[in-house]
Amino acid sequence: MARTKLTAKEIEKQKEEQKIRAKASRAVRRSGKSIKTEGKVGKAKAKTKETRSQKKIATVRKSRN
Repeated sequence: MARTKLTAKEIEKQKEEQKIRAKASRAVRRSGKSIKTEGKVGKAKAKTKETRSQKKIATVRKSRN
């Protein structure tokens, strides 16, 4: 499949979008939070077998947010 030639306007739009994505990813790195949090399974939460105290649960939840 041959790719169609992009117009100058489309190239400019793509460059702008890339700049926005780069800014967002840098900001995320600074804040320490990841962008893609949807759809992730908390394996540690699912695997815990021993009962935890309410204080411990609160600490774990706090650290995950």
